[in-house]
Amino acid sequence: MSIFALTYVYGGPADVLAEHRPAHRAYLRELNERGVNLASGPLGEDAALIVLSAQNEQEVEEIVAQDPLVVHGAVTEHEIRPWSVTIGSVGEAAQD
Repeated sequence: MSIFALTYVYGGPADVLAEHRPAHRAYLRELNERGVNLASGPLGEDAALIVLSAQNEQEVEEIVAQDPLVVHGAVTEHEIRPWSVTIGSVGEAAQD
């Protein structure tokens, strides 16, 4: 498994973001329980960082495509970058 840093930019309508945020958080909690979402949270008011354990970037894209905020247009941009943890650890995936 590899670790990826996924960033979201919220650029859709604020009411769409507010309406679908609970489902988004439930989705991230479910991914966390499965050991896929290692950490996540907002970056200020208009962005978020999600640290994921996945086989490859394609798997991360599949995860993104199912996120309620993406499905409903609240996320207008996302970026996936491989992340090599050199100091500290992020879940069990960092120890692989």
